[in-house]
Amino acid sequence: MKSLLYKSQLQFILCTVIIFTLATPVFYFLTEHYYAEDLIEITNAIKQNKPLPTLDLEEDVLQGVMLQFLVISFILSISSIFVMFFISRKLWTPFDDTLKKIERFNLEGGALPQFSESDIKEFKRLNNSLTHLIENNLKSYRLQKEFTENASHELQTPLAVIQSKLDMLLQLPELNEKQSQIVQSLYTVSKRMSHLNKNLLLLSKIDNNQYEEKASVNVTTTVDNVLQTLSAMTASLRIKKIYEEKEVCVHANRFLLESLINNLIVNAIRHNIPDGEISVSVSPDRLIVSNSSNEKPMNENILYKRFQSKAGKQESNGLGLSIVKSICDYHHWRINYRHENNKHVFIVSFA
Repeated sequence: MKSLLYKSQLQFILCTVIIFTLATPVFYFLTEHYYAEDLIEITNAIKQNKPLPTLDLEEDVLQGVMLQFLVISFILSISSIFVMFFISRKLWTPFDDTLKKIERFNLEGGALPQFSESDIKEFKRLNNSLTHLIENNLKSYRLQKEFTENASHELQTPLAVIQSKLDMLLQLPELNEKQSQIVQSLYTVSKRMSHLNKNLLLLSKIDNNQYEEKASVNVTTTVDNVLQTLSAMTASLRIKKIYEEKEVCVHANRFLLESLINNLIVNAIRHNIPDGEISVSVSPDRLIVSNSSNEKPMNENILYKRFQSKAGKQESNGLGLSIVKSICDYHHWRINYRHENNKHVFIVSFA
């Protein structure tokens, strides 16, 4: 096992030797043409007792030196570029392969990347460290998902029992007003807990890819159904529907699409103003849900993080937009947010 520094130096020396070996004939030709040729002529004239030829040695030497300098500089420059490119490409190929696999790694996929074998000590240490780190992260992620799913399943029955018992208490005629208020507040809290539990279970199932069934779903019909379900919550608001086509279909899981639209509209209701407006626009390539608001723009850095409930919105558990983002990621859709003209605008791009 060799170090990166050792291999770099070894390959650099090897390439340098090859370059100078190949350049030797060029140096010999230039020396013979500009220096040795004049000396040979003088030697032959002396041997043959002839007058010495008229030669401008100074000019020939100067031309030869300049030409040799230019040729040597050119050869060394080109060779240096070639050597650095060759060494960099050959030595850093394992690192580049590791980097590409890390960039493609997805924690939710659960697949451990297989790094290429390398005979360079530093790269081998890097691959071993990354493999160990990713294995630990995958293990922690699986345990967290299993805990969330198991906890949500186990909480369903007790929460249903609590709600049932509280509902029975509310119907007792002997309860006084104060007792009724206490039971009603407990019933409201239990409903919120039940809703939170269902949302956590939904997120867990999305993360585990348990909604594999997909079909062609009509978005406009789904929007109409959701709005009808939420009619009691939207009674005081103006609903504006803009459908570019009567039927806009996408390939999706029907339940998840309904959940996405429901959460976007519920979010628009919660962040609206009295007698405000909700606009739902559907086109073949996107769904846009906007609502009037007197609030500041939402913080996009934490917008889709779990349990990031808007201040003052006690009825929200902070999971609605997280579910929307997870559903978009599951279908490979894009979601964008912007704030314009005192309106919160969410855009889901299907393409």
